[in-house]
Amino acid sequence: MELGISSLGSIIDYGLNSKQKDIPNMIYRATDECLKFAEENEIDLVELVVDPQDLYTEANKQDFIDLVNSYSLKKQIHGPFIDVNLCSHNNLISQASVEAYIETSGLCKRINTNLMTIHPGLANFILESIRVYNTIQLSRAIKKILDYTRNLNLTICLENMPKNTHIMLDQDNITETLNSIGRTDLFLTYDTSHFYTNNGDVKILWERYHKIIKNVHLVENFTTDSDTHPPLGSGKVDFKGILKTIRNYQYRGALIIELSSNKDLNKSIDYINNFL
Repeated sequence: MELGISSLGSIIDYGLNSKQKDIPNMIYRATDECLKFAEENEIDLVELVVDPQDLYTEANKQDFIDLVNSYSLKKQIHGPFIDVNLCSHNNLISQASVEAYIETSGLCKRINTNLMTIHPGLANFILESIRVYNTIQLSRAIKKILDYTRNLNLTICLENMPKNTHIMLDQDNITETLNSIGRTDLFLTYDTSHFYTNNGDVKILWERYHKIIKNVHLVENFTTDSDTHPPLGSGKVDFKGILKTIRNYQYRGALIIELSSNKDLNKSIDYINNFL
């Protein structure tokens, strides 16, 4: 297992504390701060959150690529998720979301990363009957992404979601969704907090999918009703039990600490190291 950190906390911290109105510049600076922290603290892996799409306009893209490539750390990408909805019943929104991930896959190639995490989106929160179509729409969208990235040497990981998204929830809903997609070249990112909100059975999930889980987000939570990303060890997620289960399957992939603020990042690193 390889312990890493996410740039999400740095982005949120920088966004809340800065008067900077230029979003691409804000994300550039927050990303630099995260990479510098990793380098100074001998962390060899960083998951870079690349959202929103303003990062990809030609005026900003090369600067961002040059920044990331100036660090010798191992990187992986968390693709856009704000306003992205692959499973939307609106075809225009679903297709635009596909295009956002396809564009991100090109960025992955230019920074020499071989793993990208994507979100399924938000299924209909009013009409449960429409959620079947949401799953069908997700399947169509995922297949387009996988077909496009087939020759990019890029592992695409679909992340499990918190209960308020109504898709990719507990181990049984994940099974239904993956069976609908029906692709052997799709992998999973397991998020501990998202799974906790669904009262999922970690042992069953890993028994079923340990062969295709290629990324893990270590995220704390206090309640099944929210997903606030507090410091690890401050909530109710059973990290000791989770890591024991993961070890039983000889998992060798990334463990990404994902916080809403990096102010307590060192404490979270120290906490999780107690179980590694």
